[in-house]
Amino acid sequence: MKTILIMASMILFLFCGQAFAQPIAKHLIDAKPPEAQLFDVEKWFEEHPIKEGNMVSETVFLSPRGQVNFIRGRGMVLGRHIHTQVDEVLYIYKGRGEYYINGKWVPAKAGQFHSCPRGVAHSSRAADGEELWLIVFYTDPLPPQGDRAMIDE
Repeated sequence: MKTILIMASMILFLFCGQAFAQPIAKHLIDAKPPEAQLFDVEKWFEEHPIKEGNMVSETVFLSPRGQVNFIRGRGMVLGRHIHTQVDEVLYIYKGRGEYYINGKWVPAKAGQFHSCPRGVAHSSRAADGEELWLIVFYTDPLPPQGDRAMIDE
């Protein structure tokens, strides 16, 4: 009898859809994409070659609280600049290069993490003949007009 009650409860639970329903608070969703994602970072970079210029960039997550970009660059990826509204946190996924940090160029390689508060000058460049594959996190979304005040052109 106990087994029958357990089986009946399980069947009722499954048929009510509760076993497969994803708990979600739709009224809170304001991000793009609007669902959870699992990124294959290697695949994204392989599918986004640099066609023109020295970099390709794509926003892969955007919400009112932050933004994530994937950037693939070669040569001088970004000249010296500051951000006036956002902090920038960057993870070097692949490659070697240099970062302008605290007034000097510092060697950098895959697996390293760089943080830069708004208002602090920074820059990046790939090593000769190499590309940098970067995952960049911004503490707020970048404004539509951008948030990069260039120091060097």
